[in-house]
Amino acid sequence: MQGDTHNILIADDDPAIQRLLKDFLEGLGYKVTSAMDGDTAIMELQKNHYDLLISDVIMPGTDGIALIKIIRGMERYHNLPIIMLSGKSNTPTKVAAFESLADDYVTKPFDFDEIGSRVKTQLRLKQLQENLEEKNRLLLYRNLELEAHLEVAKHIQQQLLPLDVKEIYGIRISSIYKPVDKVGGDIFDLLPFGNGKIGIFIGDVSGHGVPSAFLNIVLRMLIHSIAREEAVSPSRMLEKINNAIMPYLSEEDFITASYGIIDVNHRVLYSASAGHPKAIIFRGKENRTIFMNGSGPCLGILEGVAYETHPVRLLAGDRLIYYTDGLIEAKSPGGKMLGTEGLCRMIEGSVEANGPGDIAAGIASRIEKFAGVDSYEDDLTVLCLEIEDAFYYSWYTKYINIQAAIDILLRPLTSEKRIDLKDIKKVRVALHEALSNAIEHGNLQIPASLKEGGCVEDLFERLKGERMANAVYASRKITAGYIKHDNDITYCIKDEGPGFDYKNVYDPTSPDNILKCYGRGIVLMRICMDEVSFNEKGNEIRLVKNFPVQVLT
Repeated sequence: MQGDTHNILIADDDPAIQRLLKDFLEGLGYKVTSAMDGDTAIMELQKNHYDLLISDVIMPGTDGIALIKIIRGMERYHNLPIIMLSGKSNTPTKVAAFESLADDYVTKPFDFDEIGSRVKTQLRLKQLQENLEEKNRLLLYRNLELEAHLEVAKHIQQQLLPLDVKEIYGIRISSIYKPVDKVGGDIFDLLPFGNGKIGIFIGDVSGHGVPSAFLNIVLRMLIHSIAREEAVSPSRMLEKINNAIMPYLSEEDFITASYGIIDVNHRVLYSASAGHPKAIIFRGKENRTIFMNGSGPCLGILEGVAYETHPVRLLAGDRLIYYTDGLIEAKSPGGKMLGTEGLCRMIEGSVEANGPGDIAAGIASRIEKFAGVDSYEDDLTVLCLEIEDAFYYSWYTKYINIQAAIDILLRPLTSEKRIDLKDIKKVRVALHEALSNAIEHGNLQIPASLKEGGCVEDLFERLKGERMANAVYASRKITAGYIKHDNDITYCIKDEGPGFDYKNVYDPTSPDNILKCYGRGIVLMRICMDEVSFNEKGNEIRLVKNFPVQVLT
C-alpha cells in the first residue's frame, strides 16, 4: 500500500483504459475516480478534492490540452500534478502538453510499473512543493512579525532620543537621526543638570541593526545612572562608561563617543572624546570653523583607560555641531567622500540659509543633494546647539530670596546705561510677580482662592508657613533665567508644581471680579512686559521685554 490517502482522477474516453488504470492504481492503495471526458473531469474537480490527474490528450468536447489550461486557472489546483496519457508520440503534441503546464507525458501503450513510478514521483514532488510553500508561508509570517517587532523597536529607540527637544537653558537645539536599518547604532542624549549646565553625549556603536540598538539602550541607561550618582567631568564619565560597558561587548565591538558639558552661565564647554569625530564650532562672527580638541581610545577596547577633559570658551552666536562618521563618510554618486572640509562648507551654507533652530535640517537637506539619495551606507546623526547669551539658575523654594534673585536676573539690564530706568522697574515688578506666583501657587500649591473675598492674608500666610516647613513643598525648585538679544530679553521662570489652567483666569479689571485677588499678578505682568506666555502645563512662564535695536550689547 503506497497512497491510501491520495485521490486520483482519470480522464479518458476509453472505458477499457479507465478500468485497467483504476484497478491497477487501487491495487496500489490510491482512491480512484473516472471521468469520460474533459467536461466531466472539470465538474469532478470542482466538486471533490484530487491529488493527481491522469488525462488522455484526445477526448470529445474539452480535450486534454484545453483541460490542463482550465485547471491551471483554478486557484486550488495551480500545483495539481497532471500526467498526460496519449497514443500520440510526436513532438508537437508533447510540446503543446508541456507548454500547457503538464507535469509528465506517457505514450500508449504504457507499462503499468512505469505508470506507478511516475504517479509516485509526481505525488512526492507535490508533497515537497506543498512543504516548501508552507515553509515559505511560515517564513513570510515570521518576516512580517519581525518587521512589526522592528517597527516597535524603532519607535522605542526614537522615543529615547531627544529628537523633539528644541531648547534647554536658552540653547536652541536641532537634530536629525537616520539609521541605515529600522534601528541603528547611533545615539545622542541631552542631560540638563541645573544651574545652566547641560550634558551632551553622542556615540556610534559598531555595526547596525538590533545588536547595536540593544547596546545603545544599555549605553543610555549607563549614562543616566552615572549622571544621577554624581556630578562627573566629561573625562570621568567616559572612563566610567568604558569600564561598565565592557561585559556587554564582544571582541569585535567598540563604541566611539564624545561627552561634553556646557556651562551656559559662563559660556564654557568642557569636552572629552573616545575616538569620535571631532565636534565643530562654527563661529559666525568670525566666519570660521573650530574643531574641538581631544582624542582617546574607543569605548570597549581596553578596561581602565584614562581620558582627558578639554575646556573651550564659547561666544554668543556660536553653533556647536556634533555628528557621527556616517555624515563625513557619505559619498556622492561619483564616489567622492564628503569629508570634514565638505562638512564645514555644508555647515556654513546651512547657517546662512536656515533660521535659528533649523541648522540640522539644513545639513540633512544638503547631504541628500550631495549623495543623490536619502539613504546611506552608515547611520547618520547630526546634533546642533546654538549658543545664546543666557543665564539660568535654580533655587530651592525654602531658601530663595526673591529680591536677590531679581537683582541677578536684572544684571544684563542694569549694566546697560542706555536702558530707561522706568523699563527696568517694570521688569522688576513683573519678575517679582512671576517668582511669587511660582513659589506660592506653584511649588507651595497655595490656592489663590484663599485671597478672595476680602483677601484673607492671615490664613494665606499661615498656610504658607506650614508649607515652607514641609520638605515635600519646600524642597521643590524654582528655575529662572534669561536669554538676551540685541533688541529684547526673554525671562523664563519655572516651578515644580502641578501647574494651573492659565486659559481660565479671572479678569480682575471686570466689575464682577473687583474684590477677587486671583489673576491680578498676570494682568500686572502683561502691563509691564511686551509678551507673557505659559507652557501647556502652566508651570512655566515666559516674559519678553523689547528694547530699541542695538541697546543691549
